[in-house]
Amino acid sequence: MKKILFLCALMLSINSFLYSYEDYYQKVYTVKISKAEIYKAVNATSQQQKQLSKVFDRYQKRAEGVNGMLKKYETKKEKLSEIESKRYEEIAKILSYDQLLLYNDYINSKKIEFEEKNDKIKNLLDNLELKNEQKADILKYDRDFKREVRKLKEKFMSEEDFSKEFERLRAERNEKIRSVLTEEQKKAVDNF
Repeated sequence: MKKILFLCALMLSINSFLYSYEDYYQKVYTVKISKAEIYKAVNATSQQQKQLSKVFDRYQKRAEGVNGMLKKYETKKEKLSEIESKRYEEIAKILSYDQLLLYNDYINSKKIEFEEKNDKIKNLLDNLELKNEQKADILKYDRDFKREVRKLKEKFMSEEDFSKEFERLRAERNEKIRSVLTEEQKKAVDNF
């Protein structure tokens, strides 16, 4: 239930690139960030925009290649981390020190937005005033879900296959959770 709205994409622009984040289930999520917004945030010159665009595109392709690999989560996480580090090094060569500070502020603000979205969902659940029986059932369904996700992570699957199976498990868990909620609680969740 905690992640019902979590997977809503943060599509800021068609012309965007990805940053990876991970959640409790150790699934790597990517959040699209607008190039145009970054250029504006760092006051990039047209020459810098061209250089940055090439860097973003090059590393975007590399990140997409990792996401499509039939690798375990930890391996993908390491490879994506390497890609992000190398991309940052190239970005640092293009931007001035002050622009790099602005870039870091912008990216960090996007990470905070991502985390705040998770906190809103947690707060919603805290405010549902669940009875002890409901909490016990929800915890059981969530525990079962986490167990299945751990098993899923051990399989060598493409990102697409993993995502499909993850979504199926999540939908199954969410339906079970909805079955123990009162109509009022369901309405609160639906209106969120």
